[in-house]
Amino acid sequence: MRYPTRNHAFVPATTWVIDGAELRLEDDKGPPRVIALAEITEVRLEFAPTRPEPTRYRCRLTLRKGTPIEFFNRTYRGVYDFADSSEGYVAFVRALHEALVAHSPGCRFVAGATGVGYALNLVATVFLVVLMVGAALFLYFNGLAWLILLKLSLIAIFAPNLFRWLARNKPRVYAFAAIPAEVLPTNQ
Repeated sequence: MRYPTRNHAFVPATTWVIDGAELRLEDDKGPPRVIALAEITEVRLEFAPTRPEPTRYRCRLTLRKGTPIEFFNRTYRGVYDFADSSEGYVAFVRALHEALVAHSPGCRFVAGATGVGYALNLVATVFLVVLMVGAALFLYFNGLAWLILLKLSLIAIFAPNLFRWLARNKPRVYAFAAIPAEVLPTNQ
């Protein structure tokens, strides 16, 4: 199974290859990087949107030494230019799960953000809500009630993305055959 992608501007295009008990990362910069599947201790799938990539998903592999490597469901082509590769991404992720069960039986499968990352995002969200309520009260009592409408319109624009991230990235462990749908692209 092969999955070609390019994560960002500062790395070359890479083809991820599952070959027996190995994962190879091939690019045009030299010999391929070969990783024994037995060296992979954790797979973390998460919804990882950015402003230019609102439907980005990430697969992060943690190696035995703690080194993370990752790939996404799209390919970088240029500034704010990404090609969707969700169909190949999902097929590769599923094949990788099957290969890891055979060659790395102790591998952990995790969906969503890390516990600390998720908790920090919840704290930041609560803080921002309290801040927005305080700002609305300040504006109202200082005769600037019309600015509250502006703030509410900004909240209406950004809140759906925030709540989608919080819902999809709740940390949880899953069985290799039961990948949660929230952490895989749905357009294939």
